[in-house]
Amino acid sequence: MEYVAAALGTTIESGGLDLYESPKAGETVVAQGKIPIPYEAVATDGALFGWYKKPTDTDWTVGVIDNVGKTITANSAQIGETYCVKFFYINENAKSMKIKANYVPKVLHVVIINDIFSGATAQIEGSSRYGRLITDIPAFQLDGTQNLALTAGSAATISLTGSALVLDDSSSCDEDQIYGTMTKEIFGATWKDDVVAITFADSELEMTADDTTTVQVYVVYGNGMASQIKDNSNFTFAVETTPASTTSNVKIGASTGVITTTGATAGTCVISATLTGYDTTVPPALATVTVSV
Repeated sequence: MEYVAAALGTTIESGGLDLYESPKAGETVVAQGKIPIPYEAVATDGALFGWYKKPTDTDWTVGVIDNVGKTITANSAQIGETYCVKFFYINENAKSMKIKANYVPKVLHVVIINDIFSGATAQIEGSSRYGRLITDIPAFQLDGTQNLALTAGSAATISLTGSALVLDDSSSCDEDQIYGTMTKEIFGATWKDDVVAITFADSELEMTADDTTTVQVYVVYGNGMASQIKDNSNFTFAVETTPASTTSNVKIGASTGVITTTGATAGTCVISATLTGYDTTVPPALATVTVSV
């Protein structure tokens, strides 16, 4: 019901039209020709009427309802007899909504999570599930079409159909517009597994004596993924001894990438960066530092 309300752009309210049906004990007649009803009835097609029958009867009979006395008129009803009754009333414990002719479907935030399995057929056991694909659509407007197939022997199925609405990407200075995001997660994998190369953002650094600067390192991924600048804590930095430096006292923080030239002489040296833990599979990045005095 919540899904239908969203698709029709309406709200669910407490209380609604319901069909009262007598419990197994039925209703006992206390006044000749009048069958008591426990609630005030609602008019149907402009008339107040309900249905009644004895528990042993097969067919129901239509009777006029008196809301003031809360009874159904049944001339044959004798005091002490028991009758089954049915009529429409407002049930305050139910939920209802109005289905308007003119409506605008609601906009939902939809997140779809698909498990990724190692075989051609998805297995129920978690051992073959090795990842998941998460599709996030921040503004998804339902199309308002409803087709409920209700059967006694199975669950009712509904389709989630609609349109993703365009949003401004606040993370971009270009004010790009997006529909949403899609994320692929492989359990146990790290971003370093996809790196094929690393490189300094500036491979030829110009510095003076008693100077300080911090380098930046790009990681290059395979499979068409965009390159990224990663935090220097992911790399190990060093001043190379081969080729031999023509300057002295140039230092670089092993995990910070901060270069200092305090007391350095004029000349050049080579610095390197390796992806920590992947130094044997990803080639190091190299840059030249030229010091002028």
